[in-house]
Amino acid sequence: MYLTPAQVKGRIKNIAKKNKADPITLMRIYMMERFLERITYSKYKDDFIVKGGILVTSMIGISMQATMDIDTSIRNFDLTKEKITEIIYEIKDIKLDDNIEFILNDVSNIMDNMEYPGIRIHLNANLENLVVPIKIDISTGDMITPSEIKYEYPLLLENRTIQLWSYNLETILAEKIQTILSRGILNTRMRDFYDVTILFDYYKESINYVNLASAFEKTCNKRGTYSLLDKANEILDELNLDSSLQNLWRNYCKKYQYAKHIAFSTNISIIYNLIEQMKSVETKEYV
Repeated sequence: MYLTPAQVKGRIKNIAKKNKADPITLMRIYMMERFLERITYSKYKDDFIVKGGILVTSMIGISMQATMDIDTSIRNFDLTKEKITEIIYEIKDIKLDDNIEFILNDVSNIMDNMEYPGIRIHLNANLENLVVPIKIDISTGDMITPSEIKYEYPLLLENRTIQLWSYNLETILAEKIQTILSRGILNTRMRDFYDVTILFDYYKESINYVNLASAFEKTCNKRGTYSLLDKANEILDELNLDSSLQNLWRNYCKKYQYAKHIAFSTNISIIYNLIEQMKSVETKEYV
């Protein structure tokens, strides 16, 4: 039994008030979840692997991060605009009793600095008189180590989950650490620092460092950033002293209040710790 439009609006209002969150962002997350649930009812349910912001938000809660789009990897298909358009049409037209209608607006190649080839989807999600734009980024060829996992995604407004394939924790961390180190002082993506810190805070007892070291190595090899682990401490020292990055972090904390309790130096210390744990694993392999 799905929620009525009145129930959706009422619950979003209550959650926004309780968590001091933006109701527009919460409505967008709800609409993205409506699309994700349609994936679970489609013949493509085993071909999509969820990653990125919507996955991290679901892992730590909307009071600690809000996301603006769906990031997913796709397997078993060529990543072409024609094929992705066909797949999106099939998924969006699945009928559920949630009163949502999806309108496909645009399918385009992603031209910004992505680590993997990508297609970007722009949809409108319509609920009565509400029109909510959502964005879906789809990539392929992602290096997931040791493998993707079955993830019970907790829905924002309902006390139930939907089952999706997703990145594992170690691959999420490995990709973010690789991005931070490879971009160095030119990095403007403060969310990666925040995500590493908050995921470590929430899941430090669950991290498998053998898998993390392997995921980091394979991610570096895939992205052509060899020997990055050996250079990591030197890069982190430079990041820690960079005034531009510190200013970017202060601005990020002003914009996103959930990050205001974290000092930039704390982010760096946690990455140092993760790097040392990975080096320790590598050392043991050769002893």
